[in-house]
Amino acid sequence: MQRTKKLKNILMITLGVCLIGLNLFAFATPPISMQVLLKSIYAPTLFSVYNKRYGMLYCQLYGIAGVSKSFQNDTCEVNQQAVKEMRHFAMQYTRNKVFLEEQYRLGYKNGWCFLQNGGNLFNAELVRDGYAVVQYFDLTESAILADLEVLENIARSEKRGLWKEWSKEMECLKRTLQEIAKEVLSE
Repeated sequence: MQRTKKLKNILMITLGVCLIGLNLFAFATPPISMQVLLKSIYAPTLFSVYNKRYGMLYCQLYGIAGVSKSFQNDTCEVNQQAVKEMRHFAMQYTRNKVFLEEQYRLGYKNGWCFLQNGGNLFNAELVRDGYAVVQYFDLTESAILADLEVLENIARSEKRGLWKEWSKEMECLKRTLQEIAKEVLSE
């Protein structure tokens, strides 16, 4: 009887550890993962993709943001010609990295996506190469955001991509996004 009770306790502990392990794994992996065809590139961080099962989907990259057409801020001066040029270079970079009608692996989590470009996460490539900054509108993947921050700091210090010519504008973009995220997350 006592042996059965010990065996039952060991089994329950093992089952609990397995469930905890599965639960932690779920936080690190997007819940929907699929193969997709890239259909359109609207911005360096926004795509439309096609999947046989789900049809056409929008993909807004998780944890990063690029310069948008309407970018402006009252606290820092941003030249609209610079914004236009920054968007152009970021789009050129994106078009040289991901290609229409090519197949990619896509993961979705909380409405945001992770685009796998070969063995690399395209979200990280954009930040690492200096064409996007980290944004905090969703904090569910804090480890990924921390990794992206490291990549952004390297890109900034090595003046990669847009950081080379437009560091003032990139800093302004970063501050603006931080202010917006604070407002959104406090609501």
